[in-house]
Amino acid sequence: MALGFGPGSGWVNLMSELSICMPSNRPLVRSGNSIRSALAYAERTGALLIVSDNSRDPEKRAYLQNLSPNLVYHDSPSDDASGNWLEVLSLVDTPFLLPMGDDDELHFAEGQVSVDLASLPTDVVGVRPQTQIWMADNGICRTECFTIDETSPGERLLEFARKVMGNNTIYYSIYRSDVFLPLLRFFTEAHPTRGGYCDWSLSFALLTAGRVVHDPSLIYRYDLGAWATADGIAEASSNLYEKSGLPAGAEKFASLLRFLDVHVFTLRRSLPLTSAERGQVLLMNGRLAMAAFLRNVQANAEDYDEVVRYLAELIEQERDIQSIFHLAVLLADCVKPGLKDGYVRFFQSAQAA
Repeated sequence: MALGFGPGSGWVNLMSELSICMPSNRPLVRSGNSIRSALAYAERTGALLIVSDNSRDPEKRAYLQNLSPNLVYHDSPSDDASGNWLEVLSLVDTPFLLPMGDDDELHFAEGQVSVDLASLPTDVVGVRPQTQIWMADNGICRTECFTIDETSPGERLLEFARKVMGNNTIYYSIYRSDVFLPLLRFFTEAHPTRGGYCDWSLSFALLTAGRVVHDPSLIYRYDLGAWATADGIAEASSNLYEKSGLPAGAEKFASLLRFLDVHVFTLRRSLPLTSAERGQVLLMNGRLAMAAFLRNVQANAEDYDEVVRYLAELIEQERDIQSIFHLAVLLADCVKPGLKDGYVRFFQSAQAA
């Protein structure tokens, strides 16, 4: 049973139920501070830090091996980011996990009491930290700690869309492993691009599974890095799509791709949704993501070819969400030839699971 102590006691809730999951590609000189901060938090709280390392840095391997009983070091055989995610997730055997980037940091807020994970209500899927948005030049520029409180899964998507402040920081929260693991495995094994831009779709899908509460004792320092300036955001966003095998300019289809992804994720039986709730989520996803794409096509028609504009007009006239999805799949080939077939397979995989 987890033990709780008051502020200033020097002890917090024992969190042996939590694994901090860090797929790491940076060498020790660039990831050391992140790893040490996460390990200090793990040792303070009783959590476990799992580092799946594909940096091929011998200094890093020598430093981390046998460093602490709270650290599992894994020399990953996978060279790509998605494969390394599978590696780290395969080592999780705790009820909760926290994904973490190897350029971010974790800290414990003194005087605060941790959320008791073992006592969370079943309708809570996640626990978000105090998320400090950090820039190398200016330090902490903002702290985010909003919760997701709606009881209806569709309304939670709307609440997230209203509260989010441009950064998908809620992704770096504590989640129930039995929700997070199958979703991420499905994504890495079946998604047609496995792109880094898909973290938004994953967050929307995770939030369909339950509410998200706040743990004031957990500080997650999120390094904006290249995302700190308008020019950096544009370049970094473009790079995410191009690294995923999509052509230059694919980010103009961001809302369309999110619509497709969240629709397919919602069909997964691993998400604890009733048939009625699934239908509600599919409709809300259309209201949020597809509507945003259609508005963009209308406002910037010159950026899209004739086929895109024609299919967008057909979607605007359609009211059935499944028919809208089928038309959206056709639009995928306008992003990249052959992507339609990838989404057909992705859709079939979700239904077969």
